[in-house]
Amino acid sequence: MKRISAYSRPESVGEALALLERPGAVLIGGGTKLRDRRSSEPISVVDLQATDLDRIERLDTGVLRIGATATLQQLVDSEEVPAVIREAARRELPSTLRAQSTLGGTIVSADWESELLAALLVHDAVVSVARPEGTENMGLDVMLAQLPSSSHGIVTAVAIETGGATSAARTARTPADKPIVVAVARVGADGRRRIALAGVATTPVLVDEIDDLDPPGDFRGSGQYRRELARVLVSRAIEEVS
Repeated sequence: MKRISAYSRPESVGEALALLERPGAVLIGGGTKLRDRRSSEPISVVDLQATDLDRIERLDTGVLRIGATATLQQLVDSEEVPAVIREAARRELPSTLRAQSTLGGTIVSADWESELLAALLVHDAVVSVARPEGTENMGLDVMLAQLPSSSHGIVTAVAIETGGATSAARTARTPADKPIVVAVARVGADGRRRIALAGVATTPVLVDEIDDLDPPGDFRGSGQYRRELARVLVSRAIEEVS
């Protein structure tokens, strides 16, 4: 069990970044997860809940900007958020945890089965990460591929494109279970098609060719089963947006 030696609740990102320079400092957003640390040393918790990063707002460019400490329930409730993302946020966690778990925490956790991350990927999500040297903006696909190295900073917001048509297809053992594989397809306002999958790689991924996938297997299905399932689900999702 981790021992907490200090707790801080900064009111700005700059203050939070300074606190993260301390040995053993660990970020929390909603407080439902704590990133694993192998060290047995005491940790210093830096709580982001007072940093005013929970806004969901439409920018002049038409892009939707979602603050990193916005909860999953805020995504579910916001009419500004595309329907597929709202539904994916609802499916991510039980209602008791959705009210606490944050978008930023979901991104940094990089759950390989996250339907929400797959939905964000097809909406061309761009993640803003604050670092001592300045803010860096990177595609969500790039960030997920770099984790955990890209987590040395504070995720402050996610910007998404909201136009076009999007659909998701999934398969689970029961309706209440987390899906074994999820496919999300979107045809953007520019006419370009994006496809993302969860449950076929170490993180949710954008894909071009199903045959290039080498999914890990588990008790719910082998890697080959997941690849064939992905093929079927991609076809279904594409059919819905065609």
